[in-house]
Amino acid sequence: MVKMYFLTAFRSLLRNKSYSLLNIAGLALGITCSILLFLVIQYQLSYDNFHAKADRVYRLNVDWIGIDLHSPASQYPLPKFMRSNGYMGFEAITQIQGESGAQINIPSDGTGPGKKFLEDSNVGFVDSEFFDVFDFNTGTLDLRPYFKEPNVVVIEQSLVDKYFPGESPIGKVIRYNNTYNLRVVSVMPDMPGNTEFPFIMLISYPTIESSFSDNWGNFSSNHQTFVVLPDNKSVSASEEMLNAFVEKHTGEKRTAYSMQSLKDIHYNPDYHGGYAQTPITKEMIFAMAAVALIILLTACINFINLATAQAIKRAKEVGVRKVLGSNQWQLVLQFLCETFLIVVFATFISVILVELALPYLNELLELEISFSLMQDPTVLIFLTLQVILVTLTAGFYPAFVLSSYKPITALKSRMSVQRVGGVSLRQVLVVLQFTICQVLIICTFLVNEQMEYFRNKALGFDKDAVVVVSLPQQNRQKIQPLRQELLNNAAIKDISFASDVPSSGSISYGNFYFNHAAEDEEFQTHKKFVDAQYFNLFNFKFLVGKPYINNDSLHYMVINDTMRRKLGLKSPEEAIGKHISFGGNDYAGAITGVVADFHQATLASPIEPLVITQNPGSYSTISAKIDMDQKQEALQHLEKVWEKVYPDDVFNYVFFDESIANFYEDEARQNTLFKIFSVITILIGCLGLYGLIAFMATQRTKEVGIRKVMGASVIHIIVLFSKEFVKLVLLAFVIAVPISYYLMDKWLQDYSYRIDIDHWPFILAGTVTLVIALVTMGAKAAQAAMANPVVSLKSD
Repeated sequence: MVKMYFLTAFRSLLRNKSYSLLNIAGLALGITCSILLFLVIQYQLSYDNFHAKADRVYRLNVDWIGIDLHSPASQYPLPKFMRSNGYMGFEAITQIQGESGAQINIPSDGTGPGKKFLEDSNVGFVDSEFFDVFDFNTGTLDLRPYFKEPNVVVIEQSLVDKYFPGESPIGKVIRYNNTYNLRVVSVMPDMPGNTEFPFIMLISYPTIESSFSDNWGNFSSNHQTFVVLPDNKSVSASEEMLNAFVEKHTGEKRTAYSMQSLKDIHYNPDYHGGYAQTPITKEMIFAMAAVALIILLTACINFINLATAQAIKRAKEVGVRKVLGSNQWQLVLQFLCETFLIVVFATFISVILVELALPYLNELLELEISFSLMQDPTVLIFLTLQVILVTLTAGFYPAFVLSSYKPITALKSRMSVQRVGGVSLRQVLVVLQFTICQVLIICTFLVNEQMEYFRNKALGFDKDAVVVVSLPQQNRQKIQPLRQELLNNAAIKDISFASDVPSSGSISYGNFYFNHAAEDEEFQTHKKFVDAQYFNLFNFKFLVGKPYINNDSLHYMVINDTMRRKLGLKSPEEAIGKHISFGGNDYAGAITGVVADFHQATLASPIEPLVITQNPGSYSTISAKIDMDQKQEALQHLEKVWEKVYPDDVFNYVFFDESIANFYEDEARQNTLFKIFSVITILIGCLGLYGLIAFMATQRTKEVGIRKVMGASVIHIIVLFSKEFVKLVLLAFVIAVPISYYLMDKWLQDYSYRIDIDHWPFILAGTVTLVIALVTMGAKAAQAAMANPVVSLKSD
């Protein structure tokens, strides 16, 4: 019996090729999107789940009391003192010093010159307990004894052929940042992509331990501490004990530690994630799931519309089957079998499309998602459940409608519009489809407008024609001779050395004293160490005063206007001559100027108070203002001088304006995804609209013939068919506007600097949708209008 159902269903699909292809195409697009988004969600939810103790591993985060400042940093002495106090009830404690990028030198083996590599991936300095806390595949060798010693390194497999082609790396030496000679003790498989610790090499923490003092005021977000909590111990009790311990050693209560679950790190932007890419919020994951369901629902609505539009053609078939003894549920099963076959064909096509699209999706989102039905049972289960749910969602209502025809009425072909599916439901489905389309289009326009705002907003400094080069950690005393040599070429207009460029992802906070006060201020300030040329090169606007001059023995300060306001000074003029000190009076001096506020980070962050002073020992970047008409000459001169002064270091540069544009890569990806989903949803919606026009053309064949005989033009008939659906599209627009406004207003709240939501994206989205709908409707309506009226009037 079941075999006969499927055989009959297959024959029916072959007889109605156009109907079958339209349905398969619409469902294939929807299912492809749902599979791709499922893979992305599955990947994002899998971060660091492979660690056996993942449920009990916590990171110690720090919150500054009284100010909105949070960090994954921990004080450098903390792990050592916790261990010396009996581990404070924790099973294990490990600390990680992560560094982004490294210069790797492979010394000459006597047969040829040495090699230099500049790695832009993360490197982790870890202690021996790292391997007790985490379960990364590091091979069969027990690495814990090795990581109690300094100058030991484990490298990823992908680096072996790069550093030591055709040789065993074990026992070889690599030089790290021209500072440490590291002995390779093992090779580990490449780190998985779904981890917050994407280190290409692990270096023993004792290698750098002596570089950090036991100063409890020393924080860095690169230094993170992780603990393993016993099963019988609560998080709140551990936090309370930890904070009492820190307060005892520091003698003050400016900070409070909190314990963040390892499984929460990837989804919580408050603490800036781990060492991997920007964290993704759970809200964004839910949004992706919602988009997948919406697109799939749109495809199912499409199917319902097309199926009910096809129903009139099958009225006689239903009548014959009922006369021959079929009951309603047998007919429902028959039509569900047809739906099942369509969904299976669509899913098969979707699997192929996913295989083709996945490399591009991985490149766009910078992920490492794989797709294998046989190796990942979760994906197979998802596809199976999806086939069942789509079959029932898309197929049950049309099957019920078709099977409910009364035999006599069906055989006489006296089916009315109301008898086939119900006009009201059909209208609801059209409105729902085009509401979804217009919401996506409006959101796309607004996201694109925010991206344009990012690109074009004045940041408070000149970012153009500036080349930035990172200084090596060693030999920074060479900067003054380097400055003179670089300026000997006319293609280079100015040179500045600083701890950082004006706007970056690296921010240094610190306590300070104002105007010889007995106690430091209640808020912290950003700090930048720069030379005197910095202000001119980046063209800062001084509200009052002037830049300081380069001086090795005296410190002077420049503050921004936000700092002036936070200090309670009524005008910029009041700040001149006031005294600021921080770092235990290592940096103290009078304020020489106040600069207009500029953006020190992304536009998502508010402008913070800032103190700018000089300290050659902290300079880590060279900024070169170049003549863009002589760009190549300037870059060649930079490289030539660099190789002369720093022969052991790789020359690498970036244009400052490009690095700022990279701040908004995540938003750019969202914008691209919005565009893709909008196009797909519109395409699916148009297929559904085409089906409805086909339904109307079938229902009103004689009416069209009579109207043409009576002198109606093609345009008149097109308008006749289209006006009802134009009303529905306009109704969808009215519904889409408040929904879109709410969603985008909520999204824009994440940015301190954002666009005002204007009316034009809504009008443009409504116009685009209406034009697309009119073109779709017009094409099918014109076909019906141009049919021979003699044939139309002869139809049964």
